[in-house]
Amino acid sequence: MATLTQPPESNRLRIPLPLPVAGLLILAAAYCLLGLMPHDPWKTEDAIGIGIAHRMLISTGLDAWLVPQLAGEHYLQDGPLYYALAALCAKLLSFAFAIHDGARLASALCIAATLWFLRKAGQELFGTTALGDSKGKVNSIEGDGAALIVIGTLGLFVHAHEVLAEIGALAGIALAWYGLARSRNHAIDGGAWFGLGIAIALWTKGPIPAVPIIAAAFISPLLGSAWRSRNYGRFLSVGTVIVVVAGLGWYAALRMQDASLPLKWWKVQIDTFSMPTWERALEQLQLLSWATWPAWPLAAWALRERRHRLRNDAILPITAAATAGLAMFIFTQDVNEVFAMPMMLPLALAAGAGVPVLRRGAANALAWFGAMTFTAGAMLVWLGWFAMMTGIPRQIALNFAKLEPGHVPQFGMLAFSIAIALTVAWFFLVWRSQQSLHRSTSFWAAGVALVWGLATTLWLPWIDYGKTYRPVATSLATTLKKVNPAGTHCIASRGLGEAQRAAFDYHAGIMTHRLEIQAHNSCSLLLIQARAGQSSAADQPGSGWRRAWEGNRPRDRERFRLYVRG
Repeated sequence: MATLTQPPESNRLRIPLPLPVAGLLILAAAYCLLGLMPHDPWKTEDAIGIGIAHRMLISTGLDAWLVPQLAGEHYLQDGPLYYALAALCAKLLSFAFAIHDGARLASALCIAATLWFLRKAGQELFGTTALGDSKGKVNSIEGDGAALIVIGTLGLFVHAHEVLAEIGALAGIALAWYGLARSRNHAIDGGAWFGLGIAIALWTKGPIPAVPIIAAAFISPLLGSAWRSRNYGRFLSVGTVIVVVAGLGWYAALRMQDASLPLKWWKVQIDTFSMPTWERALEQLQLLSWATWPAWPLAAWALRERRHRLRNDAILPITAAATAGLAMFIFTQDVNEVFAMPMMLPLALAAGAGVPVLRRGAANALAWFGAMTFTAGAMLVWLGWFAMMTGIPRQIALNFAKLEPGHVPQFGMLAFSIAIALTVAWFFLVWRSQQSLHRSTSFWAAGVALVWGLATTLWLPWIDYGKTYRPVATSLATTLKKVNPAGTHCIASRGLGEAQRAAFDYHAGIMTHRLEIQAHNSCSLLLIQARAGQSSAADQPGSGWRRAWEGNRPRDRERFRLYVRG
């Protein structure tokens, strides 16, 4: 068991490490809240999630609350639970925030829950000297380390601030880990927490994110004698009953909408995977190497240190879950860090256990690499903001203007004050923290929060200007009113992406009948999203149509064209 030693007198005026609970809470709050608002829905995941929550809020029945809908169509990639939370947050806070800003608070709640339950799981798994020793004193070092690793994971921080179902599933899986960690001494309530966590993941994203921890729960007693007990059997029984009930409930919800939906839903889940090629597998591994940094090297070190007692150690289910998650990720069709999220939690738990046994040289190297990297990143953000505000340095200011033509920088006192506070806190942490192995994870987590916080305060108006679909949607809506002042129009569409459909629905109430689903219809309007570089002649729908409108976002190569029949 890792132990804390009394710091020398010279360190008592410094920031203690590991961070005290208050410091951890401040860091977690900054990470969870900064970047959520105020900005429009952004392509891709954020726009889709807000579009689904928007459909729930404007629906007159329970249909959209039971099965997610995107621009009037069933969206079977996800379950309704996370989006229902986002819709409720948006509704309850509509007096103070725009719908899209209020909806993102669901992600803040889910990330906070993820950090909390993962911290508790780390305490349960590694806080006692022997497996199942309920008399051992719980030591929170490993749990705190796991939470810090999640904050510092490079593949998570952008998605953690989007309306994204995977974030809700992440909270459910963290709860399941807490239940699994408690299974050794508290079988019944551990099973209840485990089953509830899996049920949340199922109703949020389907069974795929839960597969790694389910595999770990059933593999551990087969490989490790310390996990074979009557208590553990009770734990699995309770958890299984809850998961089965949740699965039957989800099946019933699908059938209530349409008897064919369960089969369609399963097809969507299965189509997520395919046999990988060597090129795709290599690309997946390359993505994974940065998306799970710095969790994976610390987790590998923890496994090395505990390899001789793997079968009787808390690292066993973590290793099993990470292995199952890796196999699933390699077989996933899309090369996207979102699909690596189920691996992040077991890697973070293992990494939290690896920090206290790091060699001092390695810990210092990671700490100062993080300090220098994020200090340089913060300086670049400040330099870019200064260039936008003053035009100096001229070349940098011209680059920003070229990237987002038409953007007019405006000074925001609140954003500036938050950025100053973040910067001061960062330098205070770097120069006044105690000498400790935990500087590595503390610097890394605080550095990610710093750069993300600076980018989403100082640069937020510039980023939002380039990523919002609001001007395009409102321009299209204005044209539609001119084309058909009565407002009763049927619009067909071709090539329109999910994010674009969600944005047009959210900003302007525009829904289309997709030709990809129904090739022939009698609509007198046709909206086409042209591929990058595609000319208007290439997407011309044929004789009898005239182009009434064309629009795009600044600097964006995708074009939207509206055609009118006749």
